[in-house]
Amino acid sequence: MISALQQSFWDRLGGVLSLQRPTYEAIQRDPEATGQAWLIVVLLGLANGISWIIVSTTGVPPELARAAPELVDSMRFESNERRLLALILGIVAGVVFWYISAWLLRFVGTRMARLSGGQITAEQMRRLVAWGSVPSLAAFLSPIPVAGPLLATLGSLWSFVTGVMAVRSAFDVGIGKAIAIELVAFLIVFVMLVIVFVLVAIILAATLG
Repeated sequence: MISALQQSFWDRLGGVLSLQRPTYEAIQRDPEATGQAWLIVVLLGLANGISWIIVSTTGVPPELARAAPELVDSMRFESNERRLLALILGIVAGVVFWYISAWLLRFVGTRMARLSGGQITAEQMRRLVAWGSVPSLAAFLSPIPVAGPLLATLGSLWSFVTGVMAVRSAFDVGIGKAIAIELVAFLIVFVMLVIVFVLVAIILAATLG
């Protein structure tokens, strides 16, 4: 049973990365893919937490450090307690924005696609969103000097492509409309991320500074 589950996971991973539409359609239909989607989201949260730790210790621009030293200091994850906090925040933020992104894509896509291909459920959309984010796991490579950040960036860019394929599967639309749906939802999520980042920075400055 375990080996079959692992084989299914790796088969799907290869299918998602190589943009095989039948793989996306199978993920949409298979309830078993929900548990795998949770695993992906948790791993993405850990990867983001690690990235925050690295950026906070090595990647803070000197101009920002001079302009807002107290804020920058509060965002540094140099102690073990703060590193653990970064990992926890990464997972929590990942789960929250997974649900929000899936809801937004479903909301935007249903209207832009005019229900083409039928109504997709919230759980199906979450499965597709999680699997479409798989290339972003390249963020785990960020600690590798020089090549790591480049690979992480390429992973993030490819996740947009796999996300478009997930949208195509969800709403049975062409590439152009799928890209439009993805961009609209992405812009909304980006604005929300900026707002949350500012709020988190203020909270950390007040509690940890």
